[in-house]
Amino acid sequence: GASNVAEFMDSVAGMSLTRLYGRAGVDASLDIGYLGEAGSQNVLVLVDGQRLNSLDSSGIRFAQLPMSSIERIEIRKANGGALYGDRAQGGVVNIITRSDASKEVGMSVGSFGTRKLDAYMGLQAEGIRGSVSLMSAASNGYRAFSESRQNSAQLKLSTSGDWGRLGFFARGFEETAQMPSYLSLSEFAVNPRKIGAYPATSDRFGAAVGVRYDQAWGNDSAFSLDVAHQSSQEKAYYAIHNTRTTLTPEFRTKAGAGNLVLGMEFADSHANTEADKQVGQRSESLYAQTTQPLLQTLNLELGARTQRVDNDFQTSTAGNTTSSSNSKTGFSAALRHQLSANTVLRAGALTGFRFANADELYYFQSSSPYGLVAINPLVKPMSTREYFAQAEHSYAAGKVDVHYRNIHASDEIGYQYSCGTIGGSAVSCNSNLYDTQRQVLSFNGIWKAGNTLTLKGNLDFIDATIDSGAYVGNRIPLTAKRVARLTAEQRLGGYTLIATSRYRGNMVWAGDATAANPLIPSRNVVDLGVNTSVSKTWSLTAWVRNAFNKSYYDFASNYGGVYPADGRGVFVNLKASL
Repeated sequence: GASNVAEFMDSVAGMSLTRLYGRAGVDASLDIGYLGEAGSQNVLVLVDGQRLNSLDSSGIRFAQLPMSSIERIEIRKANGGALYGDRAQGGVVNIITRSDASKEVGMSVGSFGTRKLDAYMGLQAEGIRGSVSLMSAASNGYRAFSESRQNSAQLKLSTSGDWGRLGFFARGFEETAQMPSYLSLSEFAVNPRKIGAYPATSDRFGAAVGVRYDQAWGNDSAFSLDVAHQSSQEKAYYAIHNTRTTLTPEFRTKAGAGNLVLGMEFADSHANTEADKQVGQRSESLYAQTTQPLLQTLNLELGARTQRVDNDFQTSTAGNTTSSSNSKTGFSAALRHQLSANTVLRAGALTGFRFANADELYYFQSSSPYGLVAINPLVKPMSTREYFAQAEHSYAAGKVDVHYRNIHASDEIGYQYSCGTIGGSAVSCNSNLYDTQRQVLSFNGIWKAGNTLTLKGNLDFIDATIDSGAYVGNRIPLTAKRVARLTAEQRLGGYTLIATSRYRGNMVWAGDATAANPLIPSRNVVDLGVNTSVSKTWSLTAWVRNAFNKSYYDFASNYGGVYPADGRGVFVNLKASL
């Protein structure tokens, strides 16, 4: 029933999604592992293995990929630093796109002027396979001054022979979004739909192209080479242009009774502003991963990755260059025990890291005009170590899963107002604020209660606290203590009735380590839906989102105010499989 990627992510256990500007996903942020304020910067999002995260702190543009192009979404709810490196501490989301020969078209309309067209066409000719996906969506928005337009497209082609397999992709997107800004608590109480204090319009667009070559070497080994380039531009308060070019060779082979993966990743990235301020980053990585059977039902998984980044910064194209360098290494070790045909246990330890983003690297003036001054060589990478345990059991009527994560983070990166004086001007910066500790216990289950009723539920218990400095023992901003989701699906004849309930406990405001502001209140949101097949090729889905018109907000900042969520809305999707 999800109409976009952000909406789907909101239904998954062990993670949270925060929307700033409505259901279209404009400036939505994703947090796996309840890292809180640092969450969105510690989730790595991939499309077919290629990272989407920009060099700066801007969020993932979920609209840049048509929903119709998605085959499946793989979510790793554990530290992925040993395999993926930078930004994978919370977890990894890998969106796998389609290349089958089918054809589909979907049309959606709904409240707040929502309309969307999504189409997929598989291509198959002699020796060539591929697909074209297109999406165009628009919404007037729930709040005043929150209209958005989103368009995206993707092309995939591949061919193969005795020489190997060659694949090509190209995708592009554009998004225009009105951002109504935040409200004060009193304004929210009177009218959550009003325009905020500092509204702005953002124009965003970008593109990515890449090729991948695969070659089998005998029966036990294979080699692949990925080359990709992506760019994105955004203009709101000022213009930003991000680019990244990557080269990733990888070798897979048998090693003893198991397998071994060896790879490298080279990346050249740039973030430039309209005033010719530039941050460049060069990254080199080497990684290895192996799975070895210890017993018939017991496997050992080991991984390691080392990464070095070199940054440089210029206040103008003619200005002096300042630079900094950092290197980090991540490790992982886990055991997987197949207790029975239906029961699996996994446990392990992992480490990960995040380097400072392009907009976190420099000093900037503390007062207007807030100009960038120089690179900040003192900001260190954020590091995490994690211990996890997981038990999964399947049975005739469903499945149950219990997952525990213990995450200790060192040198969390965040905003600091006073960072001294440079060139006679008082400067602010991003710095390593404090260490943190999180424990997350998740219960997840599916129960088929008879032939027509299916229940799905998950419950997360979170203990997230600051572990050092002046605020030790305080809750980490933007982390709830309890999160629960429950879905019931009832089949009646040719219809499936769906009811979902999403509860989130109260939270501390972003940037409010002292908890000076009132807590973001807990909330429970109920959605009601129905799905039916109109014919052999047409299906219809209808949803009442926020059915009881709950007035709430999931984000509030110490440097602004609250960002209201959408009220009740009705949305209908008609889909044809041709």
